[in-house]
Amino acid sequence: MSEGSFMVSLAGQVVCLEVLAGAGSRWHCKYEFVHGADWRCVGGVQAGLSQIANVVQNGEKVVLNLPIQIVFRSTNPYGWPQIILSVYCDMQLAGYGRLHVPLQAGVHQLRAHLSKPIASSLFGYIGSFFGYQPELVRPTMIATTAGSNLIRMVSSGEVQLTLNVITQHLQSLGYDVGSNNCRSLNSV
Repeated sequence: MSEGSFMVSLAGQVVCLEVLAGAGSRWHCKYEFVHGADWRCVGGVQAGLSQIANVVQNGEKVVLNLPIQIVFRSTNPYGWPQIILSVYCDMQLAGYGRLHVPLQAGVHQLRAHLSKPIASSLFGYIGSFFGYQPELVRPTMIATTAGSNLIRMVSSGEVQLTLNVITQHLQSLGYDVGSNNCRSLNSV
């Protein structure tokens, strides 16, 4: 490892979806990491796709258990990694979610709120009548503020994640990550 750099390692999973799931619906989830220009992925996978989970009873949680494992190296905390989630029901978008990777080392139980875009034009409303669902071409854009205030969104559920975060050389470089309140349910 070069002088002045630190590492952040994540291992965990997308546990389940808390959405209005009807019996017979099929759900899956994609994740992708977004980070600053100074960050490098030195191990693991930056994007993943879950299996399809079938819902048997109305209103039950959709269990995915999608594993996440990645290691980052950086010399600058600017652009701290974020996880972007895209959730689908029967191949139609159910919502997008995002959250920052926790700063503190330890096991973290996290919730990412889901929201999905709604039509904003006459053609969009007509398209939604015929089953068209607006989607973002690049879901990673929700990690930035560039243009995200122009998108009309509606809340559509939550995703539960469990992440085990390990940091190396962060404190020795003088970075203060705050107190370690692990095992608490953080909400973004």
